[in-house]
Amino acid sequence: MDFLKGNYNSISVTIFVLAIVIAHIFSTNNYDWTKNTISDLGSQGYDRSLIMQVGFVVFGLTLSAGLLLKGLTWRTTPILIYALCVGLTGIFCTKPFFNSNNYSVSQAAVHSALAQIAGAAFTIGILIQLFYSADKTGKWIHFSFFMLVAGFSASFGLLKNYQGIAQRLLYLTSFIWLIKFYKP
Repeated sequence: MDFLKGNYNSISVTIFVLAIVIAHIFSTNNYDWTKNTISDLGSQGYDRSLIMQVGFVVFGLTLSAGLLLKGLTWRTTPILIYALCVGLTGIFCTKPFFNSNNYSVSQAAVHSALAQIAGAAFTIGILIQLFYSADKTGKWIHFSFFMLVAGFSASFGLLKNYQGIAQRLLYLTSFIWLIKFYKP
């Protein structure tokens, strides 16, 4: 338990990245990483969705468990909300990225809402770290990551043909901050 308590952020990110890589390796030809999102790898009706679904759930559970083992405070709550919402996106899957009329619109809506809540909670988590950072360098680092996350989030909505790239840059930025600079 001490290993998880001390390394939960690195462990959860490593698991998630491995799931993404494995899901990419086994993805079908109509999946385009530049256009399609990571959520698409776990979409409804996709025959290889289980890989990414497990990745979302295990990431969320591992990050949540680590946060709870360290002791939940109001300053860590936004990252816990982020972790839980990302984990739940593995249960409530997005609509298929291929032509299919056989999927749950409500499940896709829940997925989308969870993803948006996760993004907002993560951003609030960065802002809390920014405000409670003791030194100027730390404040600038958190501010820089806040701006990057906000910028990539905005570009995700604006660049419809390159959502996959925008999302991967958003995840990369988030994971760097979570591993290197998140100090609850």
